[in-house]
Order: sequence, then C-alpha cells, then structure tokens
Amino acid sequence: MPDRKQEPFDPRQYLRVINKRKILLILPFLGVIFTVMLGSLFISPVYQSSTVILISEPQLLSQNVERMASGRSRERLDTMRRQITSRDYLLRLVRTLQWDQDPALRARAEEERELFPNLTTDEIVERWLISSLRNQVSVRSEGSDLLVITVQDSDPRNALLLAKTLTQVFIDETLRRELSGVRGALEFSNEQLAIYEQRLEQSREQLRLFREQILRSSLQRDTESKENLERINSLVATADVDLRQAEEQITTLTIRLQNLSTSQPPVLNDPVLLELKTKYSQSGRQLADLLTEYTWRDGRVILLSEQINALRQDLKAGLGEFCRQATGQGDPVYCDLFTTLELTRADEQFYRNKWLTLNSYTDNLERSLVRGPNDELTLERLKEEVASNRMLYQMFLDQSRGVQIQEAAHRTAAEGRFRTMEPAVLPLRPVKPNRLRLAILGVVMGLMLGLALVFLVEFLDHSLSTVEEVEQYLGLPVLVTIPRMDLGKKRRQKNLVAILVILGMLAAILILIFIRQRLLGS
Repeated sequence: MPDRKQEPFDPRQYLRVINKRKILLILPFLGVIFTVMLGSLFISPVYQSSTVILISEPQLLSQNVERMASGRSRERLDTMRRQITSRDYLLRLVRTLQWDQDPALRARAEEERELFPNLTTDEIVERWLISSLRNQVSVRSEGSDLLVITVQDSDPRNALLLAKTLTQVFIDETLRRELSGVRGALEFSNEQLAIYEQRLEQSREQLRLFREQILRSSLQRDTESKENLERINSLVATADVDLRQAEEQITTLTIRLQNLSTSQPPVLNDPVLLELKTKYSQSGRQLADLLTEYTWRDGRVILLSEQINALRQDLKAGLGEFCRQATGQGDPVYCDLFTTLELTRADEQFYRNKWLTLNSYTDNLERSLVRGPNDELTLERLKEEVASNRMLYQMFLDQSRGVQIQEAAHRTAAEGRFRTMEPAVLPLRPVKPNRLRLAILGVVMGLMLGLALVFLVEFLDHSLSTVEEVEQYLGLPVLVTIPRMDLGKKRRQKNLVAILVILGMLAAILILIFIRQRLLGS
C-alpha cells in the first residue's frame, strides 16, 4: 500500500478497505464465535444457591448513637464473613455432612500419604475438602445487617445442601460462643450442686442413724412416741420430695414461658388472688398440725384436705382469668402455662410451710426422747450439719435455676438476632457458563481480530488499486483506464465458499449440542 501520510483522514476510505477485504473480517469473526460457543458446550455447568441472613442487634442505645455505631456493625459483619470461610467453620461443615468419611477419598489419601509423611489420613482428607470448599463458598455483606452466603457446585443438590448446612453451622456456632459464659456458670453451679447434694444426703443419713439409735434406746420407755416419730419422719420425707419437685417444675415452666414469648409475663397484683394464694400456702401449716396428731384417714384431715383442694381450684381459675385480662390475648397455651407456673409457685410455698411445721414438731419430739447431755449435743450437731448443708445446697440450687433461666433468656434473645430472610433453594439453571456473556465476548473479539487482520493485510499490500493512488505515486495524470471484465463467476464462488463455511459451522454446533444432550441424558 503506498505511503498516505500526507492524505487527510477520510472514513470512507477505511470503509472501502473493509468492504474490499470483508472475507478477512467475516471468517475470523465467525471462527471466534464458533470457538467460543463450542468451548462453552464442554464447560461443566455450575449451580449456585444462596442464603440471606438478617443479623439484628438489641436496641440498647438511642438512634443517634446507633447511627454513629453503624461502622462497628459493618466491622462485625466483616468478622463474621471471615469466620464463615475459616478452617474451623468449614471443618465443622465437613464433619456435619460426614464427607471426610468418603471411602474413595480416604483411599486416595492413603495412596498419597507417602508425599505427606507427617500428616494422617484424616488431616489430608480435611485439607483437600477445606481447600475445595473455600473455592466454592463466598460470603458478602449488604448494608450493616445482611449477610449473604453463596455456594457454587456442579451438582444443584450439593449446592443447596452446602448453603443450608453452612448457614445452620454459622448460627449454631455463633450461639454457642455467645452462650459459652452462661454455660460455664451453669456447669460450675451444677458441679457444686452435686457436691453439696451428696454432703446433704450424707448428713441426713447420719442424722437418721442417730435417730434410730435414740429410738431403740427409748423403745422400752415410750413406744407410742416412737411410732408417732416414725410416722412424722415419713411425712417430713414426703414433704421434702414434693418441695424439690415443685422447685424443679418452677424452673422448667419459667424457661418454657420465656421461650413461648419474649415479652415479660404479667405481674400478679390482684389483691383477691394474692390473699387467696396466701391462704392456700398457709393451709400447709394447718394440715401439718393436724397430721402430727391424726392420720390421713381421720375425718378432720379429710375435711381440711377437701378445703385445700377447693382453695387450689379457685386459685387456678382466678389465675387463668387474670392472665386473659392482663395480656389481652386469647392465646390459651400462654395463659395455661402462666397459670400452671403461678400455681406451682403457690404449691412450693404450701409444701415448704408443711415441711417446716413437721420438721419443727419432729425436733421437739426428739428432744423429749433424748436422754443425757451427750446425746442432745450430738443430735444438735447433726441437725446443724443438715441445716448448713441444706442451706448451701439450696443456695447452689437457686443459682443453678437462675442460670438456667438466664441461659434460656440469652438463647431466645440470641436466636432472635439471626433470621433467615431468603432461605437457600434448589437452583434450576446453572450460573456458569453464561453463554450470552460468552457470545457477546466472542462477537467483540471476532470483530477486533477481523479488523486487525483486514488492516494488517491492507498495510502489507503495496499494489495500486485506484486512479488516485497511481497519480499520487507516479506524479502523472492518468489518461485512460481499461475496465475489468468480471462476469460474476469468481464472486459467486467466493460467496458460495463463505456461505458453506457459515453453514458448516452452524451444522457442527448443532451436532455437538445434540451429542452433548444425548450424553447428559444417558
């Protein structure tokens, strides 16, 4: 091509060049598109499943301060994002799904242990799986309270399983860490509770043995008092069991009520119900006083027991009506649970009063049977040990109950902080390969390659093809031009070749698509 540095820029000249060598533009263009689309047929499809988690914080600060602290919320989300893709979380995911127990994977790890002599089979398998999961899992934060967990896999079912399981692992692990302090206190309270429960039982056993010794020594002198003492001791043991069961039931009911509703239960402030509750609890003393003189078969004991049951039924009905009026809701489950809890608290006070009265009577009766100062001192010492151990046991029991209630409250609050806004679903279409994006990329690359080839060939072509080029190159005017006789045969041949090439490419693409679909179907 002659030197045209002095010529002004003329777009029509470039269009003429492209039109003259359009076959060099069409063939690379179609070739690149054909190659890209053909390659996309052999790329394994990748499916994607995502979960969106809303992470909220308790509103403990004013709105202005909350806005100022929004930066810390984003930092917290970034920390959670790094935790999800950390080794600990991914290892927990692997063990939850039991992928580390795959026989084929473990056999392959056994074969490659020679390359890693310092690692066990489990460690090699875990490293492989964690490395693969890090390429599949991505976590991003949106705003200051949304966390998006995305998993990609060649199997849509695996993508769904990984997304759901990893979300659950994240929530469970976060709750475990947040409740670790409360659980530590609960474990300590339970350990101390077991120790002092054993000490209490030992001191009670010593007191029981000493009482039997006193009874045997006084058997000849006061048989009636001995029988009465044995009967009262049996009543004391029964009241103690009832008291413990009521205390445990209060803890269980309190936790259930907190889990059922995050709002505080209504405060019992009705004077009629309070008076009825006090009257019911004090009736435990009256029943104990009668039982010290009469048995359960006595008419007076039976009459008082019927009156106590009537008081309890009235209290139960009043508590149910109070709950419905105080909460303004018709939820029968909540009011039934509230009524049972308050009634159990009244039962606990009833059993406590009954136990205290019977225990006091037992002490007085034992003193009347004791003969000699040594026996009296020993009896008082053993009773003090029982009382001291019972006080310590009750202290740790109350602490354990309080920690259990606190743990339930913390768990309810913590679980409320994590809410799945968009759960993972089974993907129906792959996200990769994106054939539309690949087609656009192929078009752009094909055009760039074709244009580059057209202008490269034009630049390397030094022949003269126009009158202007001849006059510019020779500096002489052109007097006569002889037109080229073209009957259109060669042009038709070129066009036919181009059409055949295009049709061949399209046919090859269709054949490959058909073969691939048959292979996938089989």
